[in-house]
Amino acid sequence: MNVIIVSHESDVDGVFSASIVLMRYPQAKILFTSYGKVNFDKISQLIYKEIIEKASPGLLVVCDLGLNKEILLLMSELFEFARSNKWSIIWIDHHPWPLEALELFDKEPEGDRRLILDTSGNKCASELAYEFFLENNVRAKHLAMLAHTSDFLIKDQFMPPLPELIIYYKTLPNFYTRLIYLSLKISNGMLWDTEMQEEYRIFSRLRDISKAEAWSKLKQVNLDDDIKMFLIPTSPYIQSSLFSEEVFQKTDGDIIFFLTSDGKVSIRRNNPKLRCNDIAAELLEGGGHKYAAGGKIRSDPLNIPEVIIELRNAVKNSLKIQ
Repeated sequence: MNVIIVSHESDVDGVFSASIVLMRYPQAKILFTSYGKVNFDKISQLIYKEIIEKASPGLLVVCDLGLNKEILLLMSELFEFARSNKWSIIWIDHHPWPLEALELFDKEPEGDRRLILDTSGNKCASELAYEFFLENNVRAKHLAMLAHTSDFLIKDQFMPPLPELIIYYKTLPNFYTRLIYLSLKISNGMLWDTEMQEEYRIFSRLRDISKAEAWSKLKQVNLDDDIKMFLIPTSPYIQSSLFSEEVFQKTDGDIIFFLTSDGKVSIRRNNPKLRCNDIAAELLEGGGHKYAAGGKIRSDPLNIPEVIIELRNAVKNSLKIQ
């Protein structure tokens, strides 16, 4: 059977969920993408091309990616094209979804569009992929457990530094090739080898230089209701979740925005009163979880005072809707 796997490119859960599905369908073609209409448009064109070239029925599996209102029309058109070519769709995710997105999927389990969605905040996409495709498979179970450890930022078991290795791959011109190769390794049970160790050694040096520079540019903003907000101009060599733990420990802050040079922000919280996904919803292309999310600012990323005002308003507005 023809199978295409599309998964989130930015973290362990995206890679591991793709690897688990690949264990079930080793013949599958893997594609990776991220959030935003531009990214979904690009990946849709690749899917269209694959379906046309296969010229026979198949299965599209999407992992660790949520649907929001700005891409509903794009996905609706892709779904209809898939149906007309006798392709089924299984979408596996654990992010909050708007009602309009849920309506794109069949309510009956025998339909050709199935949504495996858990918004309880207790499971990651890899766990859902394991339960749906390979329940009782020992290797898949272990991968799902590792993805849970990584995605929920807990320290219940040893985790190879794969989150940072993925960050390093994103800085390289053959990022997608490396990510697919990594997924193949993981699907075969290989979590670390000498090649990855050498890559991590190179990355570590670049990461430490970037972290020292980031600390020198950190900005603190105190909101009216005693919330400490931090803005950190970051670099491609910094893994936001890991660095946020270090920042929270040293500053006792409540919320951190990691700002890239092209205006993208990663959001991490240290205060359960705040919900990162609600804050991200106030930005462009926002999405994620209550404890980790991201989006894009409308302000000029070089105009830090303007950026601070926009992000401060996003935090305040998110508190109003709770």
